[in-house]
Amino acid sequence: MSNFLRAWYVFLALGLATFVASAFVGRAPTTLSAAIALPHQIPYRAGVQLRETLAALLDRRELRARNAELRDALAEERERARALELEVARLRETLAIRDAQSPGVVTTAPVIGGSSGASVERLVLGAGRSAAIAPQMPVTVPAGLVGIVTEVAAGRAVVRTVLDPESRVGVTVRDKGGQGVAVGEIGGRVRVVRFVEDGGVEVGDVVETSSYGGLFPRGVRVGVVVEMLPPDPNDLRRTFLVEPSADLSTLLEVALIAPQ
Repeated sequence: MSNFLRAWYVFLALGLATFVASAFVGRAPTTLSAAIALPHQIPYRAGVQLRETLAALLDRRELRARNAELRDALAEERERARALELEVARLRETLAIRDAQSPGVVTTAPVIGGSSGASVERLVLGAGRSAAIAPQMPVTVPAGLVGIVTEVAAGRAVVRTVLDPESRVGVTVRDKGGQGVAVGEIGGRVRVVRFVEDGGVEVGDVVETSSYGGLFPRGVRVGVVVEMLPPDPNDLRRTFLVEPSADLSTLLEVALIAPQ
């Protein structure tokens, strides 16, 4: 074979090889490209997932912080609402006392201490001279008479209750008249002595303050007659026991009335 013919065959072979090779440029088999692409995308996909995870964690952290803020705000609102409820209740009690007992209510005060046991003879109030409280001020609640102020300091006051044996309250019987003196008695009751009757006193009658003695406003409920004691044949005055209307052992706040 001549050199020219040999060169011609080589040229054809190279041309055919070039054609075959160029036909596959940029078109690698699908299985091969998939095998190559998967390891290549692992870092990218891992980065995307990491960013999404971090974003979710941040969102949860912000959500928890927001929830905590909302819980705190709700607790504050509940405290404010409770304070308003207590203030409304206090004002209602004050108005009830003004309407039913005396228009001379000066202030209210919390009960912060007192005697223990069945007979509460003393109460300590968490307000004093700075709240315009003065000695000889009658102390009451909507249920009835509590006692009278005996000691006053700048921020506290002491009340001698109707159960104190030293207590003296002028009383009468509602709708029946008469007049006597209520004296505190050990055991949680009040003894009415030297009572001069206008009408027959019976168990269940309501005892209230009178103008006798000049310390208490007239018409404040003291309690209910629970026992009539045998009369002295030589004395027309009667003696009887009274259950106080106000439960002195459970008082949280009292009202104070200007001295008469």
